[in-house]
Amino acid sequence: MKFVVPGSNVKLLGKAIHCLAKIGDDVYLEPTRDSLALRTVNSSRSAYATFNFGSSFFSVIEQTRAKGDSMEEDRCKVMVRSLLLAFRSLSVLEKTVDSCILETGQDCKLLISLNCRHSVTKQFSVGLVECEALRAVYDITRCTNRWIIQAKVMQEANGNFLANQEEVTMHVGLDSFKMKNYNDDYDEKKQVHTELAMQPGEFEQFNIVEEASITFCLKELRSLLMFAEYLQLPISANFSQGGQPMVLTVSQGQAINCTYVLATLADQGEGQECERIPTTTTSTAYQDTASTNISQAGHGRLHSTQRDTPVPPTCPTLSPNLSTIPMEMPPSLHPTLDNSMDLRPPDSDCMEGTPPTKRKNFMFRRCFDATFNPQTVPGTEKVLAPDSDEEM
Repeated sequence: MKFVVPGSNVKLLGKAIHCLAKIGDDVYLEPTRDSLALRTVNSSRSAYATFNFGSSFFSVIEQTRAKGDSMEEDRCKVMVRSLLLAFRSLSVLEKTVDSCILETGQDCKLLISLNCRHSVTKQFSVGLVECEALRAVYDITRCTNRWIIQAKVMQEANGNFLANQEEVTMHVGLDSFKMKNYNDDYDEKKQVHTELAMQPGEFEQFNIVEEASITFCLKELRSLLMFAEYLQLPISANFSQGGQPMVLTVSQGQAINCTYVLATLADQGEGQECERIPTTTTSTAYQDTASTNISQAGHGRLHSTQRDTPVPPTCPTLSPNLSTIPMEMPPSLHPTLDNSMDLRPPDSDCMEGTPPTKRKNFMFRRCFDATFNPQTVPGTEKVLAPDSDEEM
């Protein structure tokens, strides 16, 4: 088959190939007598995408085989990286290419010819591999929920999520729509939690029969939004519940029809969801109670020196004076150190403050031991430097 793409549609064809490259590694070509379909599937078989270009998209469609031959013989696949070599820069294609010719059936090669301005022609020969037809098994008529929204509006809402966000959870009700990021990491300090809500009035059509919460990959949705926003077309979604496929479609009459089928996950439940994504805001009363419990637990903890050298009952409790403690430990104390002592400062003994305060607490850790008496340190009774005279 031979398909001639006019210059006004070359950039659109290249954008479709770029969208397929974000999903799978191979592109399946399925030409017919009046259309050309490009399909792909990701490695985990959880996302399927197809772009179907009708006869109005091409300026010329020629059948190179005999009339009696089956069109199934032209089905083949090609590596998406090979196609990207010809459609690498979309802006250059729009400015320099007058027409593009796709021709199959010659020596198992896909011949891509770019007829540029000033009588310049670029040709790319890509190897083909025979394959079977690629189809996704789904029934859109069984989907109970459906919404349609402009791609520009959904793209602005999608901009609230981080660029490296992989999965999102969508919750829809009879008159509500919410999306939030989905994270498997239980540590809330390492994640940024984002949630957005939209009104049904922002949708062109919002037909929700039953409430549903589904989790799906955001990468494929962004790929389709990029294509739909370029054409300024709305995007429609058909789905039921989590665990069933969600079908996203974008169409422009009979010329272009794009369909994405995404695998979804069911909601884990409200109780488990709260454990998975705890709230990031805490009240002041809770902070005071937590700090009080931590301080009480710290005073009741036994240090290693308390087990080895208990405090005599007659020894008074002295508050440590940091000014009388030498900066370096005397050499005579090294043989008497307890090797089982944990040199890391416990969390409860760390003073509240910035990291430098914690470091000071670590350097003077023995000053905060309950059995430490500053007067027992050798050398403290010796005056190393007399006090300076008072000013007259």
